[in-house]
Amino acid sequence: MKEIFAQKYTVQERAREAFLLLEGSAVMLTKLDLNHFLKAFRSVLTEDDLNEALRRVTNMLGFSQFAMGHHVDLTCPPQGAIRLSTYNEDWVSHVLERAYFAEDPIHLASTKTVNGFSWHDVGDIIRLTPRHKQILSEAIGFGLGAGFTVPVHLPGEYQGTCSFAARSLDQLHENALPIAQLCGTFAFEAARRIMRKKLRLEDTVVPDLTPRQMEALVLVGRGKTDREIGNILGVSRSTAHEHVEGVRRAYGNAQRAYLIVRALFDGQIAFTDLLRR
Repeated sequence: MKEIFAQKYTVQERAREAFLLLEGSAVMLTKLDLNHFLKAFRSVLTEDDLNEALRRVTNMLGFSQFAMGHHVDLTCPPQGAIRLSTYNEDWVSHVLERAYFAEDPIHLASTKTVNGFSWHDVGDIIRLTPRHKQILSEAIGFGLGAGFTVPVHLPGEYQGTCSFAARSLDQLHENALPIAQLCGTFAFEAARRIMRKKLRLEDTVVPDLTPRQMEALVLVGRGKTDREIGNILGVSRSTAHEHVEGVRRAYGNAQRAYLIVRALFDGQIAFTDLLRR
């Protein structure tokens, strides 16, 4: 019984510590004390804790609103999709009514880079259409005149972002943007951890493949037969087949089509590997 109480006490203390860590002064921002912020996101245990941690960081950096989530249909989000936001509710309704989420220029720009970017630079990342410009113009009226977005790209998952917004960036604290870049990344990972626990999803172990198995895996993804794989690798058909079977066994005897999906999901291979000839 004592152990149970001790465990609950520890969980509560960790959550409380997360909030206390975000109550530092602007002096800490100037010194770029990143651990002060990142430790908070490592400590959160629930969506409410994460939402509060993001809210505090948003305000301390000089922003006024944030939105973090996967890029999915907001009218019917799939199970497991992450979505936390303090965006103006009228703007959210405005976006849903006009289906702007399907043409959001910030979301589109986030698919073209892995670096955080200022909304003022979106025109340098993508070609802005009249529709894009209309969305950005209308957002100003809801307090979303400027912002900074951190893209999140993970194999096999929906693309996502963590955005910090304000009427302008004039009131940002020193070093706010690099801190926002790291905080956005850590916050999204915290959300993934919380969501996986909520859905009772176990973390899968990525198989450790040999160099030959990796070569065979890529060639399978390119649609090559065992004979063609053998010719390319300079080995017999039976040896090539054994390399492929070794990969299948590592993935629980997965069929070849599913094998490639799993390997892409795990990050073992990339689409560029499959497109090369």
